Amino acid sequence: MTIKRQILNFNQHTVDVRMGSEIMDELPRLIASAVGKPRRALLVTSDAGVAERTEEVRRALIDAGFAVQTYAPVTSVDVGIASVDAAQGLFGALEEANITNDDLVFALGSYELCSLAAFCARLWRGGCASALMPMGLDGMVLLATEMHPLAAGFVPDAVSFKADPTMVLCDLSLLPVMEREHLLVGYALMAGAAMAEGKKTWTNLCEQAAALASGDELAVKEALSAAQVARRNVLKSPNPSARHALEYGRTAARALASCVESDTPASVLLAEGMRFEARLAVDAAGLDPELVFDQDDLLFDLGIEEASLTLDAEALANAMREVHARYSNRFLLPLPKSAGMIRLTSVSDEILERHAAAYAASLCSE
Repeated sequence: MTIKRQILNFNQHTVDVRMGSEIMDELPRLIASAVGKPRRALLVTSDAGVAERTEEVRRALIDAGFAVQTYAPVTSVDVGIASVDAAQGLFGALEEANITNDDLVFALGSYELCSLAAFCARLWRGGCASALMPMGLDGMVLLATEMHPLAAGFVPDAVSFKADPTMVLCDLSLLPVMEREHLLVGYALMAGAAMAEGKKTWTNLCEQAAALASGDELAVKEALSAAQVARRNVLKSPNPSARHALEYGRTAARALASCVESDTPASVLLAEGMRFEARLAVDAAGLDPELVFDQDDLLFDLGIEEASLTLDAEALANAMREVHARYSNRFLLPLPKSAGMIRLTSVSDEILERHAAAYAASLCSE
């Protein structure tokens, strides 16, 4: 199979996304195009199971003409602890490697690790090129359009800005060995992007669900490309309300995280967040109930089964309000009115509490 190229054009920059199982074979050629003339590169990586791939990337960078230094952050960014402190350590590594704004930062690892590298690259010396190679499907979906926020002190998810990497390299040869949780989060994110984009994209994803769940590379490549375009279109929308569409399901997911067992997988939280907010949308935004059931079927077909959780309805409603208050002074949720139309919508206390009660009861009956 050939490497698929998806250029995402934004107002001030473009992101070059490459997808395929031959990424490593073509890496020296691909990476040389990320800068004007290869000279120095800092390889940001982790020792958490990627040592062999790190060496392959290091050699590819050398073959492309870069003098390479390697940096492995001492913080556990691979398990979600990306922080301002970790960024400070990476800035020190950039200085030690003499990286200028003509040079390259290459990140290999988790979504969190790649986000940290892209954040620092954008700020370093006014901004230098960054190439990201995520090891999970979640990072492949997200990194071209969204960075993982950094924790500041005791405040999680506090510091972020719109993603601006030069290149995102999605090596689909990793699919058979990828951690299942990273696959499932990626699938849930694809579903959210399809809901934001429109009926055709939604229908295509539903039709591809079985092939995606089986790890079919062509299906993953097509769905990944469609998700990238959908997410780009959301961010470029002239409608300010529509630009919040990528947050669909996340308020409920964050609220659920504070109400259920701490080891509940992120894929389950996101999928249940989408399920709950879709049901809110029936009353608050006029969503067709059939689309709610279609979404349930899609998530199930993608391998994300309905959760078995113990949940207090009042705690969920209160957590929804508290979580949302961290980001906005108004309780407006991005809810779907139809496939392709997610808008900020006012949700009354009565609707929120009634649906929280029904949702909690449904979990107890499963």
